Amino acid sequence: APACLKHRITSREFDMKRMTVFITAALALMLTTGVNAAGEEGSSTEAVLSSIEASHLVFMREEEKLARDTYITLGDAWGLRVFSNISRSEQTHMDAMLALLNTYGIDDPVVSDAVGSFTDATLAQMYLDLVASGEVSLLDALYVGALIEEVDIRDIQLAIGDTSQEDIVTAYESLIAGSENHLRAFVGQIEQFGVEYVAQVLDQSEVDAILGKTASADFRINAGLNDAWYYPDTAGQGFFIAVFPDLGVVSLAWFTFDTELPPIDAIANLGDPGHRWLTAVGPIDGNRASMPITLTTGGIFDTPTDVQYTDVPGSDGTLVLSFESCSSGMVEYDIPAINRTGTIPIQRVANDNIALCEALVAD
Repeated sequence: APACLKHRITSREFDMKRMTVFITAALALMLTTGVNAAGEEGSSTEAVLSSIEASHLVFMREEEKLARDTYITLGDAWGLRVFSNISRSEQTHMDAMLALLNTYGIDDPVVSDAVGSFTDATLAQMYLDLVASGEVSLLDALYVGALIEEVDIRDIQLAIGDTSQEDIVTAYESLIAGSENHLRAFVGQIEQFGVEYVAQVLDQSEVDAILGKTASADFRINAGLNDAWYYPDTAGQGFFIAVFPDLGVVSLAWFTFDTELPPIDAIANLGDPGHRWLTAVGPIDGNRASMPITLTTGGIFDTPTDVQYTDVPGSDGTLVLSFESCSSGMVEYDIPAINRTGTIPIQRVANDNIALCEALVAD
């Protein structure tokens, strides 16, 4: 990580501070709810949740707020879309934890939803430390995001080990999946600086697995990757990918939206005026394919029409599609016309074709 980040807040310091918060929450719950590991009665969670299970829920609710608030602030500071996208996802995580707190009759620790407002003084200081680190440079901000996601993954894994409640486990597993996506997104941005990401909290092997870097060195794009792919944080958008092994090419169709919402009085006979789709085709080169973006204009629904395509291949931008495993990939885009570059971690909408992909890799 950048030296300036290490000087402000290290992963060890982060660990110590969040442990203080967790222990405080656990003690408070034992004193106020009467629920302990033996399942004694005294609250609406009687004989259902232990004090440890309850304290995990309380802690997760505020930890997700810490992530959301940090990303909102760093997004405002740097104007990078990855922060605003992920902050919205963290809000859904907060909502999921609140729903569980309500289910088990546990008081919500979030008294104020204002950015940077925390009941616990340690969490408030953690927020200030993380923001101070992230405001040093954009690269530092991205490392802060990756640090938060690694810590979240580790904390949720610990919480899963302390509960047998199916609804809680399901919610936690959803949070882990989200944090893994977020980590991939932050690392994708970091690596655009020419930096090889090194794990900050988790074991390097675990981070490599999340990033899809543990696949065989000779992994090659194959027909088992034919599927619908998406990034969960950008609802309503996604990719259809088709691999043609005999031709040695891969085709991609990207269904997305314009860079701004259309005017409120904009009219379309079918669909949303802001709908956009881009297509790309390129040669397979091992586990990746670089391809020019093609835009198609002039068509009318279900009507033979002389349509126009991008007249100079690549003039509307380029995509690089890569896969390190049968279950995760990355789309890197560069679209000069809208002055946008970025990296999107993608996963399958359904896992039906993973077995075929793995068989083709082993073949």
